[in-house]
Amino acid sequence: MILNIIIKKITKSKASPVGFILLAMASFIGQACSPFSGAVNKEISNNYYYGKSGKEIRYSPMGNWFELGNQTLDADVKSFMPLSSDFAKDKDHIFFCQYIIDDEVDIHSFRTSNRLGFDKDHVYIPIENMAYSIQSTLKTDKKLFVLEGADPETYKESEDWEWGTDAENWFYGYKMIDVHYETFTPINDYFCKDNHRVYKRSSFDIIPCEIDPLTFKMLNERYVADAHFIYDYLRTNDGGDPSQLKKFSYESLDNIAFLHKDYLLFDNSVIYEGVLMEDANRTHFMVLESATKAYAKDDQNVYYDGKKIAGVDLATFALYDYDQYARDKNHVYHWGVKMEGVDLETFGAIEKDSWVYKDKNHTYAGAEISEN
Repeated sequence: MILNIIIKKITKSKASPVGFILLAMASFIGQACSPFSGAVNKEISNNYYYGKSGKEIRYSPMGNWFELGNQTLDADVKSFMPLSSDFAKDKDHIFFCQYIIDDEVDIHSFRTSNRLGFDKDHVYIPIENMAYSIQSTLKTDKKLFVLEGADPETYKESEDWEWGTDAENWFYGYKMIDVHYETFTPINDYFCKDNHRVYKRSSFDIIPCEIDPLTFKMLNERYVADAHFIYDYLRTNDGGDPSQLKKFSYESLDNIAFLHKDYLLFDNSVIYEGVLMEDANRTHFMVLESATKAYAKDDQNVYYDGKKIAGVDLATFALYDYDQYARDKNHVYHWGVKMEGVDLETFGAIEKDSWVYKDKNHTYAGAEISEN
């Protein structure tokens, strides 16, 4: 507690003489109070340490004992060695963090690579490193998850750690997936394909879909196309509804264009966030400069979030500095919706760069009056 208080004082005192004194005090107290005599092998792991007496091994994440704690291991000090950041062994046991996991793995053939464990029979994923939504369904006291069907001799993680391969299979979402091994490839965050099928990529599964793999084309990090349609599939946090593949017919992809990351222009149409914008004129379409890039206009309409703003005067429409508010000669708008009762002539920010706005009668929090 004392050390935490001193550190907080240091961060507030910056480079003052008091700061240097406090830093020296923190260093002295930290060394005096530390339960460690040094890391076992810091090049491999900064989580395993010799106890102060040198007669015990302690596990402490990043050595941050005063905030994250430390636990004494039932380990043989002389033979103890880290295998990776959170795996270790001694002459008798295999450890994950501070836990003995002898009953989960084959001790004699166990090895590690990056975040994973391997033995002669299995590939292991630490459960605490898996997505929480998966962890909560496992209902086990074990520390490791067996990746069923994975060959421990040939299994490799990809740079995008969600994927893995062995000599014969692809893995995604902590399981083997049924794809054509030689031609399968992840495309972007939403799609993947092989020579036979295109798949929608949910959080923990891939779902075959109707897109033609032979004419498949990636348009950008979100949209793809085949010979007949442009497709959009934006998975939701719960994995996405398998029916939510949106498709848009087109005449040509030769004049396709993107404005920022949210607008797709093709033929004489505009898509915003996966929705075809009604009546948008591609020839005159432009995105208004703002923090959100949610406002746009053409020669007939102004749009917010892909929808027309009803009744707006195009010639006088403009955004305030804080772009949740906009105006024309007749009204003030909040996120594209007309505000009632606002005094147009006096409406504005209470001070430069403020997100609080007012008129001569009221102060506003969003679209609501807030006199506080």
